[in-house]
Amino acid sequence: MSDSAPMFIVRSATINDIPIILDNLIDNSLDDFLRYRINPVLSLAEDISNSEAHYITTADGKPVAIVGFETDCFWMHMCKGIEDYPVAFIKWAKRWLNNQKKRYLWSHISINYTQALKMSKAFGFKMIKIFPHELTQTYTVESVRLWH
Repeated sequence: MSDSAPMFIVRSATINDIPIILDNLIDNSLDDFLRYRINPVLSLAEDISNSEAHYITTADGKPVAIVGFETDCFWMHMCKGIEDYPVAFIKWAKRWLNNQKKRYLWSHISINYTQALKMSKAFGFKMIKIFPHELTQTYTVESVRLWH
């Protein structure tokens, strides 16, 4: 891991980004697709088409994440580039989220996905409730972030 913090680049995500995103998803993100029994290509295509989707890379083009806002729902799939700079990305993403001017955001995260739960907390999301998810036979954490 490098000692210097990278510069992250954000641009609108496109359908053309799907192959590189899928090739670089961290295991937990790929497991989400498989756990929900959905096709990763079609799911990402739907997310990109129906959301305000953003593709985030390091300055040298390594995929870090794809994130999006579908109305007031925040979603994210992490790529392998995040593993190189986890703390720098969390600090950067929190500032980036603050600049998005959303009144509130909510998210659902599998209770087994501790990395995403910790990241959500670092972004300022607060847990509202935990509920069973019938399709995955696991529990899901619902969280919200409010801006004043």
